[in-house]
Amino acid sequence: MQDAQQVSLERLHTYAELTTALHSLEERSKGAVDVESIGKTHEGRDIWSATVGTGSTKVLYITQQHGNEPLGTEAALQLLQRIGTSKAAWAKDVLDDVTLRVVVRANPDGTERYQRQNVDPDCSGAYCRTGVGFDINRYHDPAMSPEANPVPESAAIQRLVRSWRPDVTVDYHHQGSYRQPDGSMATASILWPTNSGVTPQVLADSKRVAAVVYGSLENYGFADVSRYPGESIAGIARNSFGLQGSASLLVELRGGIGQKSAGYLIRTAYASMATLLQSAADGSLAAADPAVADTIPARGEPVDQHESE
Repeated sequence: MQDAQQVSLERLHTYAELTTALHSLEERSKGAVDVESIGKTHEGRDIWSATVGTGSTKVLYITQQHGNEPLGTEAALQLLQRIGTSKAAWAKDVLDDVTLRVVVRANPDGTERYQRQNVDPDCSGAYCRTGVGFDINRYHDPAMSPEANPVPESAAIQRLVRSWRPDVTVDYHHQGSYRQPDGSMATASILWPTNSGVTPQVLADSKRVAAVVYGSLENYGFADVSRYPGESIAGIARNSFGLQGSASLLVELRGGIGQKSAGYLIRTAYASMATLLQSAADGSLAAADPAVADTIPARGEPVDQHESE
């Protein structure tokens, strides 16, 4: 289980520290980065969204739907800090063409307890861990209105997706450790929507996103990327976003690691985020070959057990 992963919590942002960092970034960027709450958790914490850029292509990153999967949040914060305050020409060029929005830590309550679920001890029904809370990444079914959603974190994300309508959405998670047939360890696994209701065009666009991310991570040098064996149910975020017309991708970083490896996994996530933004801005995303996604090797055998996605 990811609860047992060996990441030093001292090097990660608490909820209070993340809140302070985001508002400090908003101030230092002179408003270029707009920080706002998109909703409240079961325990009343704000779910923060940060937006930067003015371009017509809308890219949404979501991190830490599972509270014990933290490294995507750290990568996203670094990306926002760099691009949101940079005076460099590359940053201006990207932000003229792309608007980036990040749900920075979708599950603040679960993060404070370093658990997969949100915090709702009275939960019941599907995907509820009795006495703990809901798995929020099973409550994104487009057929369920946000008002009827019993999971406030999922409802907040759904309201955002329905109102903002992102062109591209990437959801960052952790998996366990998996060994590929050649003996290498999978650094990350990725997957596009697999629900049969996703239109062929959205599926092709999602595979273009997969091709760009796959290429960026493989070219990163020490990233070994595999295809994640995910489910097709509509309530999973990557399927839900695809059903709502957004090109969609899941990124699962390797888990079960020590502090030394956490840094390079943060850099791996950062590389995927930054490369995809650049690709969306310069047109290479639209030109990517979706067939590349089908060449991504299947994930290998587990080294440790973990409940993913």
